Amino acid sequence: MFQRSYYRTIWISDVHLGTRACKASSLLDFLRRHIAETLYLVGDIVDGWNWGPSWYWSTAQQELVNEVMLWRRSGVNVVFLPGNHDEGKVGLVEELFGRIPTISSLIHTTVDGAKMLVIHGHQFDGSLNPNRLLPIIGSHAYARAQRIHDWYNRQREDGSDEGHPLSDFFRYPARKALEFLTDFRDRAVLAAARDHRADGVICGHIHRSDHRLIGNILYVNDGDWVQNRTAVVEEGDGALQVIRWSGPQANISVSRPMPQEVTS
Repeated sequence: MFQRSYYRTIWISDVHLGTRACKASSLLDFLRRHIAETLYLVGDIVDGWNWGPSWYWSTAQQELVNEVMLWRRSGVNVVFLPGNHDEGKVGLVEELFGRIPTISSLIHTTVDGAKMLVIHGHQFDGSLNPNRLLPIIGSHAYARAQRIHDWYNRQREDGSDEGHPLSDFFRYPARKALEFLTDFRDRAVLAAARDHRADGVICGHIHRSDHRLIGNILYVNDGDWVQNRTAVVEEGDGALQVIRWSGPQANISVSRPMPQEVTS
């Protein structure tokens, strides 16, 4: 049994349990090697949009659920903040994890006194965002969208940039176009922080980790466990970091950049 690394707080989101894209084994390994006082599940933990014929459940996903339940039994404060994929399936989340504290957003105060708004992030979506349309169109359209997503996000597990097929040349523009539609504007993050009188925002939703300043507001995104395998952690001194986890028995890559001010 390996020794667990301690963090005061851990944030994870966009796990998408119930889909083949979920990197459950990697997240399970990450959790088994760490411990925290508080674990925030920042939305899209379960992919409720995939509920039905396309639902996929693996041994690793069940073991991941069991690990989170073990954290709860050991006294870790586990809090669930629903995302757009699981806000309509809170009952399913509770069936898997038990009666878990659930709240749409909250203020987390770090050791050094910073007040961080914790929220999934779909609340920042613009009117053109396809996430607003997929639940209305239906599960068949979502399943097709997942296949398209897998197509342009497919990459080598070893992270190598060599030997990619010619189709990568065509996937790149498609990815950038979708990122343009699904990203939310800095001004929405800034407005939410100011409305809640917060010093910063920690969220997920867009599947891309980040750590930077928007004006005087600290914006931190914990990424996802579908492609990037990233989490946000708070150290004992209150410092926030983005951690990228490469998989079982892998080294971690820590991102603790000096935030650069960005004007909205």
